[in-house]
Amino acid sequence: MKLQTNWESNLKSLQVSYEERLKEVRNMRDRINATLDKLEKTTLEEMNELKTSWNASLKFDVDTCSRLRTELTRLNDAIRNIGKKNKELAFIAQQKSEEMVKQVEKYLNNNSIQTEVSLKLVVYNDIEKFLSKQSGIGNTIHITKELAMQGSSDQAIIVTGATPVSVRISSDIRMSYTIYGICGLFNGQILVADGDNKRLKLLNLQQNVVSVCDMSGCPYNMCLITPCQVAVAVGSSIQFVSVNSGQLMKGRRLRMPDKNPPG
Repeated sequence: MKLQTNWESNLKSLQVSYEERLKEVRNMRDRINATLDKLEKTTLEEMNELKTSWNASLKFDVDTCSRLRTELTRLNDAIRNIGKKNKELAFIAQQKSEEMVKQVEKYLNNNSIQTEVSLKLVVYNDIEKFLSKQSGIGNTIHITKELAMQGSSDQAIIVTGATPVSVRISSDIRMSYTIYGICGLFNGQILVADGDNKRLKLLNLQQNVVSVCDMSGCPYNMCLITPCQVAVAVGSSIQFVSVNSGQLMKGRRLRMPDKNPPG
């Protein structure tokens, strides 16, 4: 009953931690969105300021051209109307007209090169590249914390009995078996490494072999790396084996470098 209570407590702990991590992921997403919103706002403000500045400059040029054209037209009309009636006034108007023509010529010389004004955005592609290279917002790992046991820490462990268990099965290639490694799973099942028969064997709670996994060589030792996965030392390589629905399944194999590489 105590073991069952422990597993039920683990289920609750797993669910609570999942909800907390889910909240962390969403909070991180909100912070990333807020940062992107701030960058977008700053970029748009800069763009609007530049557009407003150029609008004012271009409008000034348009108004200047319109004003000079209007003044020249008025002076020419005045010269034609006055010239027939008053030669002195016509002379004065002619002088003003020549001054105005000089202003127009100066303005045209300063703006003789025709240009097209437009806006271009220099995008910081590093932001997108950095985000696209990430595999996720974070990496999820499991944490196993040993619970404090009741009683004194220096209390002696007393063996009250032993039950002989045989892990030999009919499909073994040899009559004998040698256990080189043993590992207990979180659900109470046991994994044993049978060196003579070059296989991994899974024992249920009744110590019966319920699944086997043949190795490429003799399995010498193993360790638990997740609640349902072990790493097995096979020769100069490490074979990963998972326990799925009570069955052993081979995973990836990690080959270690040679002890004495050729010179």
